[in-house]
Amino acid sequence: MTDPFRDEDSRDEFDWEKEIRKDDDRVHDYLAELPRYIDLPDEDKVISRRMRRRGSTWEDFAPPDEDDYDDEDDDVPDEDFIRHRDGSDLYSAASKMAIDLTECFAVERDPATAKAMMCALTLLGKLLARSMDILHLEDGDLIAFRIALTKRFLADINELIGECEKFPEEIRDSFLKDAFAMRDESLAKIRQYRKTKKRL
Repeated sequence: MTDPFRDEDSRDEFDWEKEIRKDDDRVHDYLAELPRYIDLPDEDKVISRRMRRRGSTWEDFAPPDEDDYDDEDDDVPDEDFIRHRDGSDLYSAASKMAIDLTECFAVERDPATAKAMMCALTLLGKLLARSMDILHLEDGDLIAFRIALTKRFLADINELIGECEKFPEEIRDSFLKDAFAMRDESLAKIRQYRKTKKRL
């Protein structure tokens, strides 16, 4: 998102949602290109060039050069950090589901199922990244932003449920149960945030 926290105090949930949707559109453009270039050398750079030619305004999309990469820059919160923070339930559930699904994807031989799993993993990656936006907020900050972001979680989780429906029968119910639990948690969070907003 471009300068997402500019004038944050004056934005309502609908202003935030517009900003988040712009970011979602850029991610959608990336995912539309990904299947064609998934195993090419420098796939991110190739996709980035194609997105720019199509008019994407994602200026920071291009990945860093390998020489610039530093493991210490990885923004993965440790368990002690997330344990008691707002957003930890969704982050932990999406993380567990992604780990379990990665194991299934690694041995899957059916192309259609593998594609559904790859889409599901991408959606889980979005949920993990976005839930970190909430994890890093201080208690009580940016309630309208939290509402808007959690509403977008629901859209991704509903899409995730659709992909899980395509999984083999022997694992489908387990992943669907986890996805529905995340959806219930997100709905509960929105209700909680709206109550908090009324009290402010």
